[in-house]
Amino acid sequence: MDEILCIYCKKTMKGDDKKWFCDCGMAVWKITSGKLLSTSILKQLMEQGQTEMLNFRSKKNKPFKARLVVNGTRTEFDFDEDSSEDGDDESKKYMALDRKEIRVRVESGQPGTVDLTIESVDIPRFFQKINFGLCSTREVECMGVIVAADYAKHYIPDCKEKTMRIQVNSEEFSNYILRETKPRDKEMQFYISYAWEKLSAFRAFEAVYTPKKRRKNEGGNVSRKFPYGIFPWLNKNTESQESDENIRVFLPRNPAVYKQFKASFHVAQLLDVEDDEFIIYEVPIELEKALDTWFSMVCSISNNSSNSSNLNNFNVVQEGTTSNE
Repeated sequence: MDEILCIYCKKTMKGDDKKWFCDCGMAVWKITSGKLLSTSILKQLMEQGQTEMLNFRSKKNKPFKARLVVNGTRTEFDFDEDSSEDGDDESKKYMALDRKEIRVRVESGQPGTVDLTIESVDIPRFFQKINFGLCSTREVECMGVIVAADYAKHYIPDCKEKTMRIQVNSEEFSNYILRETKPRDKEMQFYISYAWEKLSAFRAFEAVYTPKKRRKNEGGNVSRKFPYGIFPWLNKNTESQESDENIRVFLPRNPAVYKQFKASFHVAQLLDVEDDEFIIYEVPIELEKALDTWFSMVCSISNNSSNSSNLNNFNVVQEGTTSNE
């Protein structure tokens, strides 16, 4: 086939009998819902991030039309509003994106992990699956909102003129963020207050409970992938001496940051040090390379050259694949 470059790393896409793939993790199945994807479709997908409307067949052999769009290192269907049968009237109002809104979806199908989607006319669509360790679904969705608020503030200069519209998957968290009920747990109270403080940077915010995934009771305290580009504003701040066996890591008192760090480095030890600005962890010196990789991944800047000239300094979003194990 003709040389087709990956939408993310710009390396040549490879192929086997079942899929096209790239070393960075991007993959596209050659047969998707009964349709054989041609190289011209792959080229359109890699150059534009989406295809034209295509004809597919469901598992029940029913025809449907949709676009394929890139979402992280995978593809998913994007339906026209008229052809989509999923969702309700409350969620459909989110499909029309205008210049005065930032659309956010935080979806935790299981404790510890949240799927975060951010959409705005000002920036490329952002998606990441983020692990925050041993956290409830309400906690990780709160962490997702904090990440989204910081991400939007970093990339959108006029965020004060924008309304952040948030879809959540946890009914309990929706009651907390809308101040319908107050959390009993003091730690959760702090997380909610911190999220409100972040959201105050915008003209307004709205939240709506739109469940899509049934909760699975599974999880763990370890993140096996470093997420990509979720803290573009974060600066690396570490300290070590030649004789030290550990590296000190200074993190801002942002719960989304230090929870994701702890999930990525479960051996990290929290130091009992009074510091108003930083949370301080120690990690073994042998994890120095993994630590550098974590900062490199989470601080990466995102870009989509097909967007407006305001995005020339971006780098494209992809799902993290590097682990500390």
